[in-house]
Amino acid sequence: MTYSQQIAGFICGLTNESVPGSTRARAGQLITDTLGVGLSGTRHDNFKAALAGTCAIPGSGGQSAVLGSDLRLALPFAVMVNGVACHVLDYDDTHTASIVHGSAILTPLVLALGSDVGASRADVLTAFVAGWEVAARIGCASGNSFHNRGFHSTALAGIFGATAAAGRLLRLTPRQLTHAFGLCASQASGINEFLTNTSSSKGYHVGWAAKNGLIAAYLALSGATGPETVFEGDRGLFHTHGVAELCRIDETVAQLGTRWETENVSIKPYPCCHFAHGAVDCALELRDQGIRAGQIDTIHAVIDAVAAGFVCKPIAQKYAPANAYGAKFSLPFLIACALIDGRVDQDSFTDDTLRRDDLNILGRRVTYEEAEKGTTGFPTYFPGHLITTLKDGRVIETRVPVNRGNPDAPLGDDEIARKFKSNVSGLLSLEHTQALLALLSSFDTASGLSELMELLTFKARDG
Repeated sequence: MTYSQQIAGFICGLTNESVPGSTRARAGQLITDTLGVGLSGTRHDNFKAALAGTCAIPGSGGQSAVLGSDLRLALPFAVMVNGVACHVLDYDDTHTASIVHGSAILTPLVLALGSDVGASRADVLTAFVAGWEVAARIGCASGNSFHNRGFHSTALAGIFGATAAAGRLLRLTPRQLTHAFGLCASQASGINEFLTNTSSSKGYHVGWAAKNGLIAAYLALSGATGPETVFEGDRGLFHTHGVAELCRIDETVAQLGTRWETENVSIKPYPCCHFAHGAVDCALELRDQGIRAGQIDTIHAVIDAVAAGFVCKPIAQKYAPANAYGAKFSLPFLIACALIDGRVDQDSFTDDTLRRDDLNILGRRVTYEEAEKGTTGFPTYFPGHLITTLKDGRVIETRVPVNRGNPDAPLGDDEIARKFKSNVSGLLSLEHTQALLALLSSFDTASGLSELMELLTFKARDG
């Protein structure tokens, strides 16, 4: 059997009962976190542009709900714009080993499609897990080499997760789902060139992955076919989009049904590029030790090469982020925020903050070097390692081997709830927020989606 046939057989045989309770509980946490981030994301200008542009497309109207809005769009378009909302703040979760933002793809997809086909919430949760189990393994199988080629792992691995989730809800046969995987590979795309001008294109990577995965599943349901050797073939995904010698294609099916990658997803405590989180943890630790900006001569970061490509290069650009989105990918800015303000949150990314002299002065004291490969724990963890030289000559070395929010240093239910409340503050009333959290906390036990979707879609407040 080909790898796609093995994956399809697993997904089509997956039942609600075969998913462990711990995995289902983690899936519920991930959906809750993603929806809070997504609702907050509807206030972002990039989401507003995505929604306006989509509404301008002839035939885009329909019956599927848009987060934080009373608008309705055709199912593929609703899935797409809701995906943008969930990723636009860079506050959504990450499976660190695969470097994939899966929940921002899967949550909009399973809720919209589940509502459309009348699925139970238990089936929706199982489809969500199915999507994560596929997306995470494909990202891992690449050996992180998608990034080496300039691609965004989330976009490439995510479309297969989206296809798996849609296939599970549409009850595709193993043969149909195999063909769906073959079809969606031709739509696997998303390049990291957005880093050159911190453009809004990255947000669309998740939206397009969700939409195109959905379409691939529907095409296969109607008899469309794709290559069955989409992974191992000489012109398959890992040869065309990865670095063949780094790929481990057998990881696409490794321990399916016994190792649940959904439980290995990290929830972000900071709304910025996940690669910088360990360094932010280190900076906050320095502050807790009583170190202040005026005492510091230099801060030298040791960081994995892949991470450095996102948050350190080119360093001149990182010293002067062009906009708030660019600041989310600037290690110097993020370290300065954490040390001076004692926090990195959504208020850290405003035009006024970017112009602050204290942040800019300290940020320019940050240098970096690439860590020796295999010495940091990356990408299982996004660790931090700062060497700080003070003006009095003292040198303080801080290390955070496991970034906060990783499954090995997890956020608790109370922290996830606080993050949700913070994200929807000013958008939802306290009563509305509490009602949503109550429904989400019992996601796996209620029978339908209508009450949840009603609370997620409403006439948004200004601002």
